[in-house]
Amino acid sequence: MSTIHDVAEKAGVSIKTVLRVLSDANSVSEKTRRRIEHAMQALDVAPSAAARMLRGRQTDLVAVIADKHTTTPDSSAIIKGIPSVCEDLGKMLLIGETGGQAHVASRLVADMRTNRVEAIIFATTFHRPATLNEMAGQTPAVLANCCEETSRFAEVIRDEGGGYAAAETVLRAGRRKIAFLQLIEGMVATRLRLHGFRRAMQDHGVRPNEAWLLHGATPDSDDEFAQLKTTIDGLFAGADRPTAILRGNDKMAIRVIFLLQRRGLRVPEDASVVGCDDFRLLSEASDPGLTTITLPYREIGALAARRALGKDQEPGIVRVPCRAVMRGTVTAPRAGKAGN
Repeated sequence: MSTIHDVAEKAGVSIKTVLRVLSDANSVSEKTRRRIEHAMQALDVAPSAAARMLRGRQTDLVAVIADKHTTTPDSSAIIKGIPSVCEDLGKMLLIGETGGQAHVASRLVADMRTNRVEAIIFATTFHRPATLNEMAGQTPAVLANCCEETSRFAEVIRDEGGGYAAAETVLRAGRRKIAFLQLIEGMVATRLRLHGFRRAMQDHGVRPNEAWLLHGATPDSDDEFAQLKTTIDGLFAGADRPTAILRGNDKMAIRVIFLLQRRGLRVPEDASVVGCDDFRLLSEASDPGLTTITLPYREIGALAARRALGKDQEPGIVRVPCRAVMRGTVTAPRAGKAGN
């Protein structure tokens, strides 16, 4: 990226003369002014942006750095929540994608800071730790759907609320014997959703069966739900069995419904099922329609933008509420059914 020093050298004038043109073009001769303007054009330096930098004015630029925003619907939805806020505030959005590579993230942050962006928003496809080190410097930053161990920035998240909303959905329907099939062990989202589940159970005065709090997904790249059939077989092997199953996402929920139906169980009468994500290609197409928890990715993006561009720059966690989308896989237990 060319600088004012490059412009001065190409135009054959001093830096002071370039500064005079940027601050007041009438303060130099027409010939000199044109030479400087031609140098700026050749070096692709925008005079208005350069002048704003020199005068200490805001650039009206906001950066979003995401890991895979062009390839996954979740991260894309987060990005979609940001432009409306920027438009309302008269800001322009710059977007960079890291592909999940730390060195690319560092380069993008450096480039964005060179352009003097007013704030940086980091967004990830799923809730996970973000390694930012010191690369953001003094530029205001907000983490959308990710977290940092040192908690130097504001974090806009929603996973704990997802676990709470899923449990409350079946508890309000009268189901008490609840299995919770979690995402991959070790994920931040897994831990937070389990915490939300436990909190909902406690609020309703129900003690969870610890043997029914299982992992329904594994890191297997070929089939992350390869062990799911064994898990379902174990849950329904004896007389004491769950009457509701909460799962880590909608893909897992659809697989669970299929496995239950193969066992001759009816959904939702024998076992109610709740998904998570509201991935509509699945949740609306299943039979019955899948009751699921919608994760407010767009709201996360909008809140992150407002926080990044607002006056409150203090570190802290901003939790976004999640809500249930009721379809056909949750119902009250049959009258007189024991153990519900």
